[in-house]
Amino acid sequence: MKRLGAVVLVLAGLCGCLPTHDLAKTLRYADNTPVGVENIKFLDLNQMKRGEACTFNIFYVIPLFGDGSILTAARKGSINNVELIGQTGTWYFPFSTDCTVVYGDKSAIIQRQKEPAK
Repeated sequence: MKRLGAVVLVLAGLCGCLPTHDLAKTLRYADNTPVGVENIKFLDLNQMKRGEACTFNIFYVIPLFGDGSILTAARKGSINNVELIGQTGTWYFPFSTDCTVVYGDKSAIIQRQKEPAK
């Protein structure tokens, strides 16, 4: 029985990293309505400010350290106006990460587009 447990642990360690959350599937507006793929304008998204905050867990549910809050992600990205929120995550037995990703300050994009080229 001990041998079976050891084999399971070794196999789990060799399986590698598994994604638990996909940003494209979890992206939503700040008012919590989902963003459909047809509504995402990737050029605008790449020009927006981005912030990320992660929590590191053991056995997927027991937090070790980190702060994965929206406020922390916005602070790290220097975002004043959060417009999109999403999650990413990976699991590597027995550890996992859950990250909150925020995008914002779209008004800066609109202002840059209105400025005349120099």
